[in-house]
Amino acid sequence: MKNLVYLLMALFLVACAGTGGGSSGPAKPSKKMLKGSWEVSNIRFVGEAGLYKANLFEIADSSCFKGSDWILIPNNGKGRIDLDVTSSLCSPSSHYIHWSFYEPGDGSTQFQLKHADAKGNPVDASGRGYRANIDQLNGGTMIMRVASSYQGNAFDVLLTLNKVSDSIAM
Repeated sequence: MKNLVYLLMALFLVACAGTGGGSSGPAKPSKKMLKGSWEVSNIRFVGEAGLYKANLFEIADSSCFKGSDWILIPNNGKGRIDLDVTSSLCSPSSHYIHWSFYEPGDGSTQFQLKHADAKGNPVDASGRGYRANIDQLNGGTMIMRVASSYQGNAFDVLLTLNKVSDSIAM
């Protein structure tokens, strides 16, 4: 009788382990989720109180990214970031990128990009690139966290991107 109880308990544990009860956390992002055109709708700084200044991805000051358009093509990793904002700090410009996901092994996913030419080939001979943690990604919203520092003080820049369309015309 005791052996039967142990056998039933073992079967119960095996059955429960196989159901994947949803405790594994959020679904892993797929490149297909990013297909299309995205617009940066919000930029927020997270860190200790103080002055924040960030040049994102060696493209422009973080404020220039508000309203920028990102076109992301999942099957080949090509993309483009268009800064259309004009101010005393910003000027309209287009930047081709090659992008992908990176998984650092801690359960998180990062968006990584390298500057590229119009054909998607990296333009930095040293292979330098940039990474941003993906805090949230669903069908219509992505929040990226870009680690930055200014005058020795570390902080994060949060970019909120909203999907505009599934169009991927470059």
